[in-house]
Amino acid sequence: MIPVADCRIMTTALRYKARPSLTPKKQSLTDMAYSAIKAEINSGRIPPDSFINIPEIEHQLDMSRTPIREAMLRLQTEKIVEIVPKRGICIRSLTVQDLTDLLQIIAGLELQAIGNICRRKLTRTDIMPLLYALSSLETSLRSADHEAWALAEEAFHRSLFVLNGNQKLSEAGLSYRDIVQRAHFGALRHIFLKDKERYLRDHSRLKELILAGDEASAREVFLEHCTWASEMISEALAMRDIKRL
Repeated sequence: MIPVADCRIMTTALRYKARPSLTPKKQSLTDMAYSAIKAEINSGRIPPDSFINIPEIEHQLDMSRTPIREAMLRLQTEKIVEIVPKRGICIRSLTVQDLTDLLQIIAGLELQAIGNICRRKLTRTDIMPLLYALSSLETSLRSADHEAWALAEEAFHRSLFVLNGNQKLSEAGLSYRDIVQRAHFGALRHIFLKDKERYLRDHSRLKELILAGDEASAREVFLEHCTWASEMISEALAMRDIKRL
């Protein structure tokens, strides 16, 4: 059972925009509730280790309890929430080691995605999601907007899955990124400006190698970046004695 550090009730209005590439033409009420609640959790607006107010969600989504309960069961399967007997539904936090382990899995999936993209010989027009994310990274650095920078960083990595051409790989990779997104955003708040600048340099280099179709070099650059980023984030959190996110 997760220790309950905060029992604040969720009151933020749920706003959700589905990923177009993965959204079915017609969603069930359970799918809609699942997507909306998951997006709200991933945004970080609901604190970790806090309990969700089910009646409040029913009111905000204008749904009955059944689809919301079914959505919560799916989120529990994904280890995003925990149903605590006689207490309610709690947002699960991740330990720093959990985050490190999950990011390692994601890096392996992204590495395969990069190989797939390079072999597809995509043009600059084809990789517009990557280019847009890079532009947003640069803009947010200039304006010192950390939240925008974190969103752009997330968008860059998600684009690797969207562009790779393997739908199953995309779904698996995006699902893992959903699990870690809130904790990862929290961790990124503790890194320095020089580290954010390196993210931009590494991602820009990776983009050029993808356009050149240089799979071997793209994989090498990406692995070097992931190793550095993992060590840098772990050190930043250890300096602040942060053990859960």
